[in-house]
Order: sequence, then C-alpha cells, then structure tokens
Amino acid sequence: MRIAIIGDYASQHFLIGRELERQGHEVTYFLQSNKYANLPEQYFKLGSVQGPLWKNYLRTGFWMAFGWLLRKFDIQVVNGTYPQLVRARNTCFHYHGSDLRLGTVKPQEPSFVSLKELINYSPNSIFLPRCVNPDEFYSKEEVKEKKEQFKDENGFDYVIGHFAHSPKIKGSDLISKAIEEINNEKTFNIHFINKPIPREKICDTINFCDLIIDHANPSTGLTYNVISIEALFCDVSVGTYYSEQYIDYEEMKEVIGFLNPNNLKDSILQILKSETKKGKKDIALRYHSPDNVIKVLNEHWKKWGFI
Repeated sequence: MRIAIIGDYASQHFLIGRELERQGHEVTYFLQSNKYANLPEQYFKLGSVQGPLWKNYLRTGFWMAFGWLLRKFDIQVVNGTYPQLVRARNTCFHYHGSDLRLGTVKPQEPSFVSLKELINYSPNSIFLPRCVNPDEFYSKEEVKEKKEQFKDENGFDYVIGHFAHSPKIKGSDLISKAIEEINNEKTFNIHFINKPIPREKICDTINFCDLIIDHANPSTGLTYNVISIEALFCDVSVGTYYSEQYIDYEEMKEVIGFLNPNNLKDSILQILKSETKKGKKDIALRYHSPDNVIKVLNEHWKKWGFI
C-alpha cells in the first residue's frame, strides 16, 4: 500500500512509518524539520514551526494545492494539529497532547491518541501506544564505564539528566533546587545535565546518567513521556510525575519511579538508591516496541476498512 505520514516531526510518526516500510509498504513523509531529530532521508519539508500555519503548506507547493485530485495514497496518517489533507482514499488522525487539552483542535474521526488520558478529550479515539526504537536505544556498557570513571575522578555519586527542549516550561527549576539541596547536605554529590541533547547524542547521554527525569511538568504531567521509555530501553532508572488514574499501563509503575512534587528531594534520592527500577527493559518493550504499536494500528485499520 501507499501510505503518507503527515505532520510536525514526532518520533512516533517516523517510527510508525519505518515499521510500515519494513512490512513492505511504500511510505512518503511530509514532516517539519527538527534539529533534535533523525529525519528520514527522503521527506517533504512542511516547515519548522509547530501548528496548523499557512507557511507549512506553502512549502509543498503544487502537491499541497492539487494533491486531492491525484489521490496518490491509499492511507494518510495526519498529525492532529493539521486539518484534513485529502490525498488518499482513507485518512486517520493522530493526536499527541496539548492540541486536545487546550481545545485548539477539534478531534476528527477515525483517530488515535498517544496517551490514555487524552481519551477524556477525544472519547471516540483509539489509544495507540507510543513507541521507541530498540535498535537506537539500548544499554551501552562502554558509556556506563566512562560515567563511572567520570564520577570517580570528579567526586560525584550520581549523574542525573533532564533533556527538555524548554527547561523552564518543564519545571527544571524545581529539579535544580532539589538537587542543590541534596548537594548542600553533603550526603551525596550529584552532577546535573540540564539541557536539550541532539538526537544523535541522546542514547549515549542517557547511558551516561544514573537517573533520567521525565519532561513532564508537575502541574500538567499525568503519565510518562517517550524519554522515559528511551531510558528504560537503555536500562537507566526513570523518574516522572504521574497521576495514578492516567498512567498508560499499570505494569509500568513497576519500572518508573514516582516524583512527588511536594517532596522532590526525597523522591529523587529514593529512586537513585532503589535497584528495583533497573533491569526492567522487557516490560517497556512489551508495550512500547514499534512492532507492538503497528499490530494495534493494523488491527484498527482493518476494523475501519482501510485494509
């Protein structure tokens, strides 16, 4: 089948398309550029800013204007922030978060949501789990050895990473304050990596950490994000803020440490000293590997008569 993946860059779009390619489908990408991402070699550039803005469509010229006449594709998967782009016999939408929560986009059907809590905003949508590429994120013992050497040479007990592209928005000031309190007490000495990391370096940087703190903001974080899954695939501990009723899979609570925003310092120390959060890659793989996600996708494409 001929499939179009359309929208702002999200790792989910690329991984879903990549897995569909492995199954023998012909996939064309229409994505925004992103300096933190590994984009496919062949793709049409929609622009470099998020959201349904006219400049994103002008970039693709004739195809954007007259593609509906060509009906080139069998299926198009459209990011939910974009209006319906009819260039295929069948269209489904994929919603990821703020667009639904803020009410800036009215859900269209049939559609998927990438977080279970988003069904509250789009009750007719289907939950399609997020995925991470296990070929790209895995434990690198040589990097972990360098981390231990770095800690020994500089007198650090732990290395913590928080790689949000918008640190202030994502609450890194709270994390910095908690780590500063720990360091001032002289019980432990923590090195904090608090900056966005280019995609090609993120696996190594995760492996260089003892703990990855999720991008979720304590005021809005209801579950875990892709960075948590990536860290678990690398066999690195994870901490995130989440609401009990919204975490995507109950079993994931066994491998994701809970950060209490009212007692962040003790939460961080508890996760760092706990070995139970390590070695749980298999649980994350069970729910968040690309092949598992594609099984869900294909199941509903069949129900909807797409295939």
